[in-house]
Amino acid sequence: MSNEKQTYDVAIIGGGLAGLALSIQSAKAGYKTILFEKEKYPYHKVCGEYISLESWDFLKLLGLPLEQMQLPIIKQLNVSAPDGTLFQQQLPLGGFGISRYKLDHELSGLAKQAGVEVKKKQK
Repeated sequence: MSNEKQTYDVAIIGGGLAGLALSIQSAKAGYKTILFEKEKYPYHKVCGEYISLESWDFLKLLGLPLEQMQLPIIKQLNVSAPDGTLFQQQLPLGGFGISRYKLDHELSGLAKQAGVEVKKKQK
């Protein structure tokens, strides 16, 4: 193991969707990039399992093979009341469903492939 200090062009704190996307873009642009995530990574989260279709092209640009993932496309919101009444609303843009665990796992893999140094469990 080398005692030399590593230097980076970009340091990103937080490995959520924004941090991962920025790290991939930075590395692809030629910047030596390090990403710090406080959790063991990836981990289950209860948010972010519906992604607007307006993000589809950007995520593909990052390298996610969305078409191959057979993701459900969501065009309508259904909410049921305790009495069984069903409320339905069309979603103009629509979205797709993907678990945050899967999304984070895929993006972290793309970040590593792009040359990002990913540091986990950093508090």
